[in-house]
Amino acid sequence: MQFIPNTVLGLFDSSQKSYEIPVYQRAYSWEKPNWETFLDDLLEQIQGHNNYFFGNLLLEVIQKNKKYEIIDGQQRITTLTIFIRSLINVLKEREYETEFEPQEKINIYLKNGGNIKLRPVEYDRACYDTLIIDNKKHFSISTSSQKRIKEAKDFFEHELRGYNTQKILEILEKTENTELTVIELEGKKDSALIFELENNRGKELTNMEKIKSYFMYQMYVYSTPEEIEANIESISNIFKLIYLIINDLKSINEDSILIYHNNAYVKGYSYRTIDDVKDEFKKSTNKIEWIKSYIEELHTTFSNIKKFEFSDHLFAQRLRELGMPAFVYPFIIKGYKYHEPDSGNLNILFQLLEIVTFRAKLINSRANIQERLNNILVNFDGNLADLLNKIKNKLNESWYWGDANTKNYLNGAMYGNNVLNYLLWAYEHSIQNNGYGIKKFSIENEQVEHISPQNPTNGEPIETGYEVDENNQYTDDFISEKLNCIGNLMLISGSHNASIGNKSFDDKLSTYKNNPLLNQQAEIKNFAKTEDSRPVWKGVSIDERHQRILSFAIDRWSFDSIKIPSNNVSTNQ
Repeated sequence: MQFIPNTVLGLFDSSQKSYEIPVYQRAYSWEKPNWETFLDDLLEQIQGHNNYFFGNLLLEVIQKNKKYEIIDGQQRITTLTIFIRSLINVLKEREYETEFEPQEKINIYLKNGGNIKLRPVEYDRACYDTLIIDNKKHFSISTSSQKRIKEAKDFFEHELRGYNTQKILEILEKTENTELTVIELEGKKDSALIFELENNRGKELTNMEKIKSYFMYQMYVYSTPEEIEANIESISNIFKLIYLIINDLKSINEDSILIYHNNAYVKGYSYRTIDDVKDEFKKSTNKIEWIKSYIEELHTTFSNIKKFEFSDHLFAQRLRELGMPAFVYPFIIKGYKYHEPDSGNLNILFQLLEIVTFRAKLINSRANIQERLNNILVNFDGNLADLLNKIKNKLNESWYWGDANTKNYLNGAMYGNNVLNYLLWAYEHSIQNNGYGIKKFSIENEQVEHISPQNPTNGEPIETGYEVDENNQYTDDFISEKLNCIGNLMLISGSHNASIGNKSFDDKLSTYKNNPLLNQQAEIKNFAKTEDSRPVWKGVSIDERHQRILSFAIDRWSFDSIKIPSNNVSTNQ
């Protein structure tokens, strides 16, 4: 291992040197706040007289003085090369103002002959080569890291164009003279130092990076000398696969998945930090096998979360539409472990979790649902019938999310509730003749309509066709019991809602019947009553429609609606 003081210019100023980011490292993840800090730090240093320090760069020597893998510092070095490309481009726009030679800088920092100086992770290289090395304007983006590469280039070009040419040249000089310390590791066994170096360099790491470094270090500590290289290599290879998956995920980050994995397998919902993982590791008798087993299981978890994210199971889609709370993911992780080949069992699990999620969001109690579910999660071994019974009994025992309180909430004022739109889409699905999935199509500027207007007067008398007292006002009982209940609410487009405003019920009903976007609009006529040959919408109509939707919702989100084959057990037991 060598510690080599250097500068940015010295790091790159060789026709043969190249730096590669191995696939077991994370892809490019810096975003606008990081780019702003990068540029601000440079500008601040220009005002002073001391050289800027870029920090430590941790490299593994593949071929001395030629090829290196970046173990730590890949985000800074990638940003640096994107910044240099942007700076070159802006100076080229002003070539009439300066004798700046762009090709000289391209040769140093980007590409010299056939030698490309920086090679990002494999799946982003085509994008990087097109946008940064070849300086093209367009590339068909397929990953979030590719999107960041393009956005970083655009950001730096935009910011640099705001400075005069002399200022940009000063920025370039300050960048080239920026100091850094290169730490060269000889072979995989020197990777044992990664843990100490990364965790003491002053920059916050993700928990995934911390756990990776920790396990690589422990592999060094507990491996026999002849096994060190192979064992550390095995960790690297599995993390390579994990980071490939991470780059494909759209809706959930790596540290969240790490938490859910440890909820599922390490300490239930009481898991707090990676120190909990370390404690379990320290208790193990075979340290090497424990690490290998943990990392392999972690890879399986990431793989299965990706499968779930792209799953077309009916209740997986509905869970995503409803919104995924954190407590659901550990059950999904375990469910895939035991039932991944069986799509029917997975859909049963997803249905159960959708019901629990619906109730949790409907009631939104301050009580902690995770505490009630913790022992159930810890002991879940794939038996779905057992899981259903335990969750049903526990939630009814806890009352907050049980059958009685669920009915109470559905019976109450639902306007503004977290699940109202989801409930009304589910109801719409139930009354469609041909049927379709929730949110298979959307309403432009989706809103919830009060059939009896919520704010009916604006200082004017209430229009005809609604239930009012002798003063032409809603009674207090009507407002508290009818106005915001589900019987008086339906989905509608924003333009439709604006067009009918607070018109009479007769006028509203005509728009519902003549141009119904959804069946719940068309069916209002079935609940309306007639007085003096005119349709009216009063308490009795609201009550009838309320009871119909209430009955639907109680059945739809009842645990008894789940049908589990009597022989259901874990498929992997």
